[in-house]
Amino acid sequence: MMGSAVADATVLGMSDVMAEIFLATGVAMILTTIMIGQLTAQVNAANCMLDFINNYFMLFSTYVSLAIEFSGLLHSVYLVQIIFSKIIGRPIASNEPQSTGLQNVFFWARVIFSLGLLSFSFAVTLKALFDGKTTMWDGVPEAVSVIIFFVLMCFVGMMEGMQIALFAVINIPEEELSQYKAAHGNCQLAFAGQNLQAFLIGRQICVTICTFVVARITTLDIANGEDTIFGVPMGLQNFFNTGLLGALITTIVASLAWRIIASSFPLAFLSNPLIYYIIRLCLLLEESGVCSASWVLARYQKPLFNYQPDEVYSEGAPKEGAAPVTRRDRDIDRVVVVVKYVYSLALLVFSVLVVMAAMFTEQTTAAEMGVHPAGAFFIFWFLILWLAVIEGGQGALVGLQPIEKESYADTHSVALKCTSLAHKGDNMQRYIIGRQLLVVLIVFVMNMMGSAVADAAVLGLSDTLNEIFLATGIAMILTTIILGQLTAQVNAANCMLDFINNYFMLFSTYLSLFIEFSGLLHSVYLVQIGFSKLTGQQIHSNESPRTVLQTIFFWARVIFSLCVLSFAFAVTLKALFDGKTTMWDGIPEAVSVIIFFVLMGFVGMLEGMQIALFSVINMPNEQLKQHKVAYANCQLAFAGQNLQAFLIGRQICVTICMFVVARITTVDIAEDEDTIFGVSRGLQNFFNTGLLGAIITTIVASLAWRIVASSFPLGFLSNPVIYIIMRLCLVLELSGVCYSAWVLARYQKPILGFQLDEVYLEGTEKQGSAPITKRDKDIDVTVTVIKYVYSMCLLIFSVIVVMSAIFTEQTKVSEEIHPLVAFFLFWLLLIWLGMIEGGQGCLVGLQPVDKSLYAMSHPTALKSTTLAHKGDNMQRFIVGRQFLVVLLVFVINMCGSAIADASVLGMSDVMNEIFLASGIAMILTTIMIGQLTAQINAANCMLDFINTHFMLFSTYVSLFIEFSGLLHSVYLVQIIFSKITGKPFESNEPPRSGLQNVFFWARVIFSLGVLAFAFAVTLKALFDGNTLMWDSVPEVVSVIIFFVLMCFVGMMEGMQIALFAVLKMPKEELRKHTVANANCELTFSGRNLQAFLIGRQICVTICMFVVARITTLDIAEGEDTIFGVSSGLQNFFNTGLLGALITTIVGSLAWRIIGSSFPLAFLSNPLIYVIIRLCLLLEASGVCSGAWVLALIQKAIIRLKLDEEYIGFSDKKSEQEVGFDDEEITTVSA
Repeated sequence: MMGSAVADATVLGMSDVMAEIFLATGVAMILTTIMIGQLTAQVNAANCMLDFINNYFMLFSTYVSLAIEFSGLLHSVYLVQIIFSKIIGRPIASNEPQSTGLQNVFFWARVIFSLGLLSFSFAVTLKALFDGKTTMWDGVPEAVSVIIFFVLMCFVGMMEGMQIALFAVINIPEEELSQYKAAHGNCQLAFAGQNLQAFLIGRQICVTICTFVVARITTLDIANGEDTIFGVPMGLQNFFNTGLLGALITTIVASLAWRIIASSFPLAFLSNPLIYYIIRLCLLLEESGVCSASWVLARYQKPLFNYQPDEVYSEGAPKEGAAPVTRRDRDIDRVVVVVKYVYSLALLVFSVLVVMAAMFTEQTTAAEMGVHPAGAFFIFWFLILWLAVIEGGQGALVGLQPIEKESYADTHSVALKCTSLAHKGDNMQRYIIGRQLLVVLIVFVMNMMGSAVADAAVLGLSDTLNEIFLATGIAMILTTIILGQLTAQVNAANCMLDFINNYFMLFSTYLSLFIEFSGLLHSVYLVQIGFSKLTGQQIHSNESPRTVLQTIFFWARVIFSLCVLSFAFAVTLKALFDGKTTMWDGIPEAVSVIIFFVLMGFVGMLEGMQIALFSVINMPNEQLKQHKVAYANCQLAFAGQNLQAFLIGRQICVTICMFVVARITTVDIAEDEDTIFGVSRGLQNFFNTGLLGAIITTIVASLAWRIVASSFPLGFLSNPVIYIIMRLCLVLELSGVCYSAWVLARYQKPILGFQLDEVYLEGTEKQGSAPITKRDKDIDVTVTVIKYVYSMCLLIFSVIVVMSAIFTEQTKVSEEIHPLVAFFLFWLLLIWLGMIEGGQGCLVGLQPVDKSLYAMSHPTALKSTTLAHKGDNMQRFIVGRQFLVVLLVFVINMCGSAIADASVLGMSDVMNEIFLASGIAMILTTIMIGQLTAQINAANCMLDFINTHFMLFSTYVSLFIEFSGLLHSVYLVQIIFSKITGKPFESNEPPRSGLQNVFFWARVIFSLGVLAFAFAVTLKALFDGNTLMWDSVPEVVSVIIFFVLMCFVGMMEGMQIALFAVLKMPKEELRKHTVANANCELTFSGRNLQAFLIGRQICVTICMFVVARITTLDIAEGEDTIFGVSSGLQNFFNTGLLGALITTIVGSLAWRIIGSSFPLAFLSNPLIYVIIRLCLLLEASGVCSGAWVLALIQKAIIRLKLDEEYIGFSDKKSEQEVGFDDEEITTVSA
């Protein structure tokens, strides 16, 4: 009643479909109730019973439950219990003494009262149902409502009884159970593996859904003024409208009664054939994961409420904290971390797009100041880079102070210059002071380049989004924190030497020291001297005392700095009170001043907290405990990983405040307005740069507070506000809003070649791109998740686009024949392509396996392997199969490639151009569904994969194609290269007889003739512009592209052969060929070979589709045919068979022979390196990662098993390797 939506309800601007799904049907309320109100509590209550009920609310609920039972409302259920007790002859167990006569009278009085009430409830409810006076959805006939009501009551009752019955038979001997076939089958299903727990969760979902529907059916809806049920008073009718009568019926008839039946006759109850389907439904619901969020909520509810397992109290087991205990806890933590990484990355990408859009649409402060968008763009990104260098550089310079410089003098000469300069005398302190102004100044200038003007709007975003990301500056703040600060700091923490080993860092060090030397910030030393006098602590120095001249120069700069600071305050406050800063419109001037000082204090506290915490980190507990507030703050900060989390959250807070202060203190006076204090226009423009605000912020909001904190750390930390600030920082870090910095740092490290300092200082092994830490692994999982998700989305979208083009008759076959023909042919050919793509790997991989090991288990696979492995049939199969693959791709292209100007799904011209006109949608569909999915499963499940008559048929077809002689010209290439290399080609058959030789050479000549004719026809059509090549491409360019693509495909085909040919070649021999050696080192490092093969497959297929478009003729009926041939022959040419023949021989097989004959020479081509990089990039993009997901689904559906389950593991290593990718996908989906 509280949450169910009224008819036609709509919220949040949702579409009608979404409103219908989530509001009208009650799905939103049902899910909320199940997950938050039921499963989450049940999960924790199962193990933490004592803590869960240790509250007065539970005590109150217990009393209320007993009062309800005592009232007699439900006593009719005891009648059912008594009846079934008599039927089975088993007395009702009780823990109380036998009832007295008075108690019996009172008991039966309540039973009769309950029966009467139940009957009356039924009468009222059925009357309302037949009158259509309930909250049942409109449009449902009254009689149907009644039927649904009783069906649901029975359905809920069965599920209630099933739970009782299953637990009643859980310990019954198997022999007794097997006498009841249906019950035995149901029990086997329910008790298999983790099915019982899964069933209980699914059952809870089902029961709750049905209860909500029953509530809608039985809740009366009679408004004031309408006729009441049975003419009762309106007051009583309003009571009926509460739904209490429906609740009474449901409790007794749909729950308690069925439980009693099930407990009395469990085996008979479970012998109902419907039980099996209900169990399956419950398992399916749980498997869907629709309520898996309850496990996540329970995971974090437990530490939040400090629930402890009962064993802690009953057995003295150690207490549990927030750390994961079970595998499910670890899975949940990983999922939560992955979600943080993903949403933080999404936020970062979106923020960068928003800032750049504002910049290039001239809606930033920079545009108002007359800076060109391109100039603002380059300044902004240069400053981001510079900020990163000095943010990470400070940590590196501080961290390298205790390290002997001789240990890295030879390896890091520039880093040595930086450290020698910074660590000389008191230069480190000077550097930190100067660098602080440099950071603030950079942030101020970045604010000018990227902060949006009032009412800025970009990318067609809603006003709310523009307000959140543009007007408030959130987009720019996130960009700055993640790209300009945290990413650098993460890597600089462990890779200090590599990080500062550049001249940009050396320049920044000199500049920071120069800023300090200028005296702008010397007033901070006055604060330092003042607190030194107060505390009686001498100022530590690594330099000899100043001379008189140095002292005069020092104090002169202090006075100069005080004057500049005072003047900066005067100018800034004047501008603030006059409303002449870049502060957001609508904020009163006085409020701006208050915000300014509050933020200065807040930033100062954040700056001081960091110093104070590090000052007391090693302080004895006894001393700390004397300062209660400081001690509490330290306990919070130093617990677990809180210190690191606080520092990250602090960085976020400080940067946000810096940007706001930059907006408040940056003066904004236009050319035609009065200047501050009547200064010259040039000086006013200098004020407008924000430098004065940067000076105030650096001295007053940063350095001064640091000195106070370092002088009085315990006094500083005794401020109660510190605790709140610390909690805020921890929450900010926990939110994961900046987690993408870890992802960027993870991949910045190998890209820039950063190595841990231990590699240079201690001689440890260099690190590659492989994950080292748990965080690295989590990040890699995150990236994998992103790849899987976006690849699957791309695939689904591509399939929809292709099918739309087919059914709207916008492809060649669907237009000329019929959409249904194109549809079925397209999917049949994709399945066939998958079969032969995976099948080849199976037949090759099974060559060394003893056929007797699978003769009995896989008879059809045995027929395929026996045929393919006979004599030289394997070579023949590969040759014929190659043509079959190309032919299938060509025909798939005709079925699915869009005609000119095709448009589907109301997509924009750009989207149609990308996915339809270019053929991307069809290419992605073909690669993932028709190739990679099959290849992935065929790699480990060879026997199951080819154990089909379809594969046997494909093997025969491939051998027949080779036998036909169409491709025999490739053998001529083989023979020629055999003569050139002096290496005879291997054969498993005896030498050919004279007749066989004649037949062989006849087919070679025939093949050459067909190939020459195919070239002639194709080139003639190309020069005449009579192919499916995209319009607007000149004929000559088409011919050039054709030959370039043939060479490109050929090189990739040959590369695969050549790489496997040199795989076991000694390194000494490889090094004699510099280019080949470089190509091999790149390919064979890490997992690059597998990645290259996947990228190569993508490249080859893309090129095949383009070649198919180029070489497939398109001459309609009535047009002049090629060379004046008949229309029938021309239609044959139009099939693309000639293009397939050329591609197979010239673009594939010939290059394979060259690659196998001269592998080192082939790999010495410099272009090979570029192609390998391209393939690796394509694979790394994850564009086809959806194939791994499809492979996992396919494996489960058609029940493919690993070959080792049939023929055994050869060793432990192979046992570990097999199924790696499945495990990875399963981990990700968890």
